[in-house]
Amino acid sequence: MGRTTRNKKQSQPRPVQKISLSEKNFHWRLAAMILMLAIGLAALMYALISYLSVDPGWREIEVSTNELSCGEDFTFHYQVGASGISASAEQKAIIREYSDAAVKAYRLFSDDQSFEDVTNIYEINQHPNEIVQVDEVLYQAFELLQNQNRRELYLAPVYLNYENLFYCQDDVETVSFDPYENQELADEFARLTAFARDASSVDLELLGDGKVRLKVSEEYQSFLSEYGYTSYIDFFWMKNAFIIDYLADTMISSGYTRGIISSCDGFVRSLGENAAEYSFQIYDCAGQVIYPAALMYYTGAESIVYLHDYQMTEQEEWRYYERKDGQIRTPYIDIEDGFCKSSVSNLVAYSSEKGCSEILMRILPIYVDDTFSWEALAELSDHDIFSVFCQDAVIRYNDEDLKLTDFYTDENVAYTAAFAK
Repeated sequence: MGRTTRNKKQSQPRPVQKISLSEKNFHWRLAAMILMLAIGLAALMYALISYLSVDPGWREIEVSTNELSCGEDFTFHYQVGASGISASAEQKAIIREYSDAAVKAYRLFSDDQSFEDVTNIYEINQHPNEIVQVDEVLYQAFELLQNQNRRELYLAPVYLNYENLFYCQDDVETVSFDPYENQELADEFARLTAFARDASSVDLELLGDGKVRLKVSEEYQSFLSEYGYTSYIDFFWMKNAFIIDYLADTMISSGYTRGIISSCDGFVRSLGENAAEYSFQIYDCAGQVIYPAALMYYTGAESIVYLHDYQMTEQEEWRYYERKDGQIRTPYIDIEDGFCKSSVSNLVAYSSEKGCSEILMRILPIYVDDTFSWEALAELSDHDIFSVFCQDAVIRYNDEDLKLTDFYTDENVAYTAAFAK
């Protein structure tokens, strides 16, 4: 039905009246108006300057860009103004540098998106058996994996199943993605891991000058196609270890060395030139309770890797699944069979000489195993990689210079420490 309006009588405007303004005290009123305007502008400028100025001291540096970045995975604190330059100017420069690095890292390590003029993990997977040019950051990451003889990069199809598992809402849903509950999937994982371990089936050739070629055999291509997989390589949960090294090294190379970067999933890099003493919380999970067992302290440049078979924060929800019976599925996948494993509930490893990615590659075969070997960890101390882990309320460590304090104690548990070389 159409809408209609009634006819309205047109109103007539009243005649315009001329009003004469008095010029009495006009100059005084004008001066007062100018004065009030000046006061308002001054107040506005003061507020703006106060908002933009930064006092020297510790500040959280956040990624400032509309581009997709990895900033949400990391927390960056920096002591601005300590270098002697303006704290405001320094913070602006750091934000700009950090933001650019966070965007670049996100693009390079992305396994499910393409970006213009970027050859990332996704693009490499789309061009098997072709020579492609990659950024130095990716090339160095591939070199580290190769030098450490680690092939977890090739578990991409297995990682996909675990990623689906972690997003499940109920145990019933997990059966399709959990090899512990699905023998058919366990058999599939056995074949996938056999391919992953076999360089003749899949291997990333490093050709120098940033050129790489992902070699994939016809047999492996056919197998993945049969099962609906489209990716051959993926850093998966290891990604942030490489990214934090890139972020930290970028800041250091730009002269910003008075800060500390930490990831949401257990990786930490302190940048070095700072007399401050940092602390790192040592946790322990006993039964269903997570205890803040003690604090460890360190100064200067340090890289820390913290592996744990339980969820610590909401941001880690995507990499764990806890069953109703209390069993927990984790992203720490054994390349021998595709099952998730943790030889000990939690492990902290750190070094003043090596980055998080190298520490991770060194401790990976020790942590992702059916049995725990303290002796194997002790051998790493000869390479400046020291370790801390908890066992039966005892915090065991192999760095005689480590400072531990604030041991947790209640009516149920009392933590102590024990040095063991």
